[in-house]
Amino acid sequence: MRTFPNFPNRSKCPICGTNNDEECFLAPIDGTVSENNEQAAPVHVDCMLKRARYNEAVGLIYVFVE
Repeated sequence: MRTFPNFPNRSKCPICGTNNDEECFLAPIDGTVSENNEQAAPVHVDCMLKRARYNEAVGLIYVFVE
């Protein structure tokens, strides 16, 4: 996955709700694929790393959002 050094100033991280200028990546949004294009939301890398959880029973990695 590619990361970007700066967070877009007109977006907000879906995990923490801020737009702090930190390293981010683009997370694909479920249900938005159209003709080989997909919408995505910028997410702070640190938010994902600090809040990631794993549910072994269903094989799902997730985070709680604020």
